Amino acid sequence: MNSRDRKKHLIYNDDGWSSYMRYPAPMWPEDVVAATIGPVRGTAVSHYQFCSLGGHAVNYNSAFLPRVGEMMPAVDTLHVWRMRETLRHLDRLGTDPLRIVSEACRQHGIVCQFSLRMNDRHHTYKHADGSWYFPELLSPWLDEHPELLLPDRALDYAKPGVADYRRRQIREILDRYAVDGIDLDFTRFKLWFRRGEETAGAPLMTALVRELRTMTRRAGKTLSARFEYDPQSCLASGLEVEAWLADGLLDQVTLGGVGDHTPDAPADWWIERAHRAGCIVCPSMEGQLHWVPGCGGGGTGTHAGNGVHDGFGPPSLAYMRAVAANHYRSGADGISLFNFTCADGPFDRAAFTELADPEALAGKDKQYVVAVWLPDAQIYYQAKWQSRFALAPDAVEASYPLRIADDIEGDRQRGRAPAAVLTLDLKGVNRLSDLKVSINGAPLAWTGYQYNHYDHGCWNDIVRFTVPASCLRTGENRIGLRRCAPTPGFAGAVEVRKCVLDLAYPSGFAPGRVETESPLTGDKL
Repeated sequence: MNSRDRKKHLIYNDDGWSSYMRYPAPMWPEDVVAATIGPVRGTAVSHYQFCSLGGHAVNYNSAFLPRVGEMMPAVDTLHVWRMRETLRHLDRLGTDPLRIVSEACRQHGIVCQFSLRMNDRHHTYKHADGSWYFPELLSPWLDEHPELLLPDRALDYAKPGVADYRRRQIREILDRYAVDGIDLDFTRFKLWFRRGEETAGAPLMTALVRELRTMTRRAGKTLSARFEYDPQSCLASGLEVEAWLADGLLDQVTLGGVGDHTPDAPADWWIERAHRAGCIVCPSMEGQLHWVPGCGGGGTGTHAGNGVHDGFGPPSLAYMRAVAANHYRSGADGISLFNFTCADGPFDRAAFTELADPEALAGKDKQYVVAVWLPDAQIYYQAKWQSRFALAPDAVEASYPLRIADDIEGDRQRGRAPAAVLTLDLKGVNRLSDLKVSINGAPLAWTGYQYNHYDHGCWNDIVRFTVPASCLRTGENRIGLRRCAPTPGFAGAVEVRKCVLDLAYPSGFAPGRVETESPLTGDKL
């Protein structure tokens, strides 16, 4: 098998806003290309998804929808002013961002998909005083059709007028732009129907998807969709996803979370059903880390974060490798990179090449993160949340799974076993000696690193443990907690608020240089 055969799809989703709001206005067409296609051309990125958020106020020229910011009598936010001025300037030149991006994609052999968030709610957010948080996203259509909206002013797909609205939007894109496909983003955001009407509404959403499938086929385009990892959550919300896959309504599926990372979410259910119908599956990761409580560094917006260890900023390349490797082990056809255009801080652009080649991931440093929060829970915005990895006050033992894709046994036999360190953010521990931590039954030794930090109303401890490679295995590993001492009168649980396994592989030999220490532990290799 040659390297070309090994390549997987790499899908880059552009949120459609940060690519223009970050740069001085007005932007010229060449500036738009540099900010959008520029970072990915010449890489392994195969698909570029141009997003228009909820599609009410849009970032292209529509015959019936306003451009972003056009409904505002005055603009007092510079980034909104920038985007409005850039859109106006491009219009005077006879073009717009979608036309520029789609043409640039064609020039560079990249598939261009128009991505529409099926019920994005950014336009519904309000300040405490009742004023709109994102007034630039308001549209006359929303005011003219209150009978088609849910109580929060999102779309009610039980109403036929909403399907007409969506069909008109998609028809305009197919007729006016040289895109290769349409992508429907169902992760932004449930609900689609009023609560209790999901079952009755489901056939209506299915009918709309069937119509869009017919429209795209006639135009010679693809139809794809983005869903939450949990299929039961999709089904319960009124999306008949199993039937959609069985009936071949979709060419491509990407998976993601509602608002936070799902670094260890399985994609097997989707892969099994999609592959039967010739549909590809590309699980995703997001470019903004804000899903774990801060640990004393980063998270303030005053500097770029350092990834999972402070829960802020873009993910590390090691993190991205780990997520991709687990999905490829499950049979995924590629990886989707979502919201990387608005990552707060730089990320390693080597991801645009490495993540498309499963074999290139072998033997490279990885950062496995265990999602101890609820699936798709936006814990960043919740004052209180309970970890799924917890030791109840009356419990002695608890364990939680960690999936590893690396060929640990093979690496040991080849003399390239990785150095491994487990980082836990522990809540509710009196003394560290009150607990024994293990992986697959093997006790772990504390490295001596401990940081006590205040977070979400409690003082938590970040601690690290050396993990012998001999106790790790490919596939599922069990991280265990065992209580060694009671805490009489304390009614709280011991919670793991963060769980990160870093694997660091020994560096190879190079002329004139030998690296002999682990970058994680400082131990001799």
